[in-house]
Amino acid sequence: MTTDEIRHLFAYTEWANGLVLDAADKLSSEQLLNDAKVSHGSILGTLAHMAGAEWIWLERWLGTTITGTNVWEQWTVRYCDTMQKLRDQWKPIVEKRHAYLERLTDAELPRDLSFKRLTGEMYSLPLVLQLQHVVNHATLHRGQVVGMIRQLGITPPATDLLFYLLARR
Repeated sequence: MTTDEIRHLFAYTEWANGLVLDAADKLSSEQLLNDAKVSHGSILGTLAHMAGAEWIWLERWLGTTITGTNVWEQWTVRYCDTMQKLRDQWKPIVEKRHAYLERLTDAELPRDLSFKRLTGEMYSLPLVLQLQHVVNHATLHRGQVVGMIRQLGITPPATDLLFYLLARR
């Protein structure tokens, strides 16, 4: 995999996340906070988890270790209790990641990069696999949010990679 391909996957992720965020903006607070018994409970909870995970992985790539099992709770309560707060918190993460990806070279992708999980356990994986994981993680949870929106009786956005590719032709 090349850095161009990685950048493409993240461009897709940001496009699809944007569609889901726009759909969530149209929901009431009650709908956003409804416990759907999926993933991180509610639509807002799942979106907050997605943003928090993207922040943690980016910080790992930049050399900062974030540990502590209460990180998600603090993240959600402090930054993500409304859609506007969530967007305000997520935007600089995306911008910082974009700058990181622009500097990234093909030679860096296969190198092993150590990281600590929130529990403090040490792991190591090639950077390219970590990057792919973050894209896949976003896809998983976006699908859950789309499903929760559908459960509300609302037609959700189409976020499949296919629709991104067709929109770019």
